[in-house]
Amino acid sequence: MSNETNQIIIERIVEEVEQMSTSSILRELDGGMKPTWLCDSWDERVGLTDRDWAIEALSNKRFEEWPQGS
Repeated sequence: MSNETNQIIIERIVEEVEQMSTSSILRELDGGMKPTWLCDSWDERVGLTDRDWAIEALSNKRFEEWPQGS
């Protein structure tokens, strides 16, 4: 795919991810609400998460999984 096409795909993915809650982003990144040793609860984990980092991480994940040639 061309750089222009990739840029359009990335922009669409970022727009979709930005509309999601931080909790939903983390669920998709982690594959569910896995317990973590860093936080006592899921709500605490969501509250301590850098939202910009989470958006970027999920956007990159979705782009890497994007079917080539679609």
